[in-house]
Amino acid sequence: MFKKTTWHQPTWLAQSWPGFAWLSIIIVIAAILPQQIQQALVYQHSAIIDAEYWRLVTGHLLHSNTWHLVMNLAGLSLVMLLHGRYYSSSTIILYVGCTALGISYLLLWLAPDIQVYVGLSGVLHALLCIGAIKDMQQHEPTGKILFLGLMAKVGYEQWQGPDADLAQLINANVAIDAHLFGIVIGLLLALLLSLVAYFHRAYGRKFKRPPGR
Repeated sequence: MFKKTTWHQPTWLAQSWPGFAWLSIIIVIAAILPQQIQQALVYQHSAIIDAEYWRLVTGHLLHSNTWHLVMNLAGLSLVMLLHGRYYSSSTIILYVGCTALGISYLLLWLAPDIQVYVGLSGVLHALLCIGAIKDMQQHEPTGKILFLGLMAKVGYEQWQGPDADLAQLINANVAIDAHLFGIVIGLLLALLLSLVAYFHRAYGRKFKRPPGR
């Protein structure tokens, strides 16, 4: 007789997958919104200058076509599988919001020629960068490979320019600067998190009250 085996869901997956699922649902809903509403949500340089600041975040949730949507949902799933253990449902949503905001500000001031932008690819680059650094801090060998791969990819894009075939597939220009800015924001956020963790370890105990007698 064969012994019945039971698959147990990893604890980290149980903690993080609802957040990833909600993000995916929001992105799919954004994709089926009426065109008029989508136009009010895309990252648009001139509109943001005119104080429509919500576009700094909402533009990253929209996509140019179905292929673009599917590719980025696959990328989000990859982030969950590789680094979901580093997040809870609330923190992944917070990270997405913070990285989207940071990327948009860099696009706004350092790439003003990009008038319209949609897509999650910049945020995905940031999340993969953060995850790779966390892997390296945990002495995971794949962290260094992923980090170097991201650096090579973004460097190649800046040298060679956007991929014409990919642009045709997603029916939009590939915003390689968003990928670069995603890496920059990912590095800055990872540095900030490392500093917070360091100061917590170094000085946190000094502020703890001694146990009562």
